[in-house]
Amino acid sequence: MSDNAIELQHLHKTYVSGRRRFQALNDVSFTVKKGEAFGFIGANGAGKSTTIKIILDLIRADSGTALINGINSRNAESRRGVVFMPENPYLNEYLTPLEIVRLGVEMHGFKVANVNTYCMEWLEKFGMAHAAGKKLKEMSKGMAQRTGLAHSLACKPEILILDEPLSGLDPVGRVEVVDLLVEYQANGGTLLFTSHVLHDVE
Repeated sequence: MSDNAIELQHLHKTYVSGRRRFQALNDVSFTVKKGEAFGFIGANGAGKSTTIKIILDLIRADSGTALINGINSRNAESRRGVVFMPENPYLNEYLTPLEIVRLGVEMHGFKVANVNTYCMEWLEKFGMAHAAGKKLKEMSKGMAQRTGLAHSLACKPEILILDEPLSGLDPVGRVEVVDLLVEYQANGGTLLFTSHVLHDVE
């Protein structure tokens, strides 16, 4: 078994639209060790999200290889134990935070004695317990972001991939979320996250 949670080898990706060509990735290689917190920084449009989509096999690279736990990411088995949250989580706005977190836990087959109690504990950690029964469409972007993060961590992933996880959060929320991500990594989780803000990565 590989010591690397994620390993990228010479990724290239060019998008073509009509006669236009845009090179999103040019020979990108890096490794994320198991148990490491890895900040992937770059300006908007630098190819961070494209890289993540290749890791998750949402799009295919023109050339190069992406490995998860030593398995080619094109193999669905490689993504077992991996959770991804995009910058703008695709959450059903007619569901409540409790329903969203519970759905994630149940779909991942995560067994707990009392699923509602367990999910409420995660919502409490992200300051969302007071809004657990409120529909997401009535909430701010920051509250949706907190719900998505609670959903992601409640599944106890081995590898957590986050695209701009602090987007939309107020200063207090940013500190609280960073503390929870530090705790996740300290407990053995592997974290890969993108940002265009150097302070967030630090």
